[in-house]
Amino acid sequence: MWQRRLPELPPWPVSPRPFPEEALGSWLGRVAARYRMSVQHLCHEHELQLDLETSRAGWLVLPVVADPTIRQLARLARLEEGRLQEIQTPTSEATNWRIQFYCARCLFLNPVDVAAPRWKRVWLDPEVTVCEVHGTPLVSVASSALHRCKNFDQTLKVIGRIELKRTRKLPGLRDMRYSRH
Repeated sequence: MWQRRLPELPPWPVSPRPFPEEALGSWLGRVAARYRMSVQHLCHEHELQLDLETSRAGWLVLPVVADPTIRQLARLARLEEGRLQEIQTPTSEATNWRIQFYCARCLFLNPVDVAAPRWKRVWLDPEVTVCEVHGTPLVSVASSALHRCKNFDQTLKVIGRIELKRTRKLPGLRDMRYSRH
């Protein structure tokens, strides 16, 4: 029997470059946002074998991605596979927490490219409670709020609303943060 193989999809015309400290899910969310689609739709369109439902935070906290999928993503984005391997979330950090942590200043003000916010891989580590850049406690967000986001632009809108509410609180409550412990 002849097996008919579907033609290989062409590389993406434009693909944001991953940042060294970025989580793979963050980069994938930025790619989906670039094409104004959901991460789920992006994966379906390009037949990417990703487990988007492992984490309560959805695509943002991906488990380790298999080599064939990394190879496929690298080809689509015109990247070296090693760049994507470097930003994978270590298994120990791909946890199913009810809340995720972040530093708003680092999230919104990427010193490498101010027009490209990103979710740092280190924020997924349950042992990290303080921003290594600013020395401030990390802020929490419900994983379920992130899970509802279709791509990284929507994630930024959710975090933006949270930050706006947080900074509008009374001055005495302004610096209250939830800690991991």
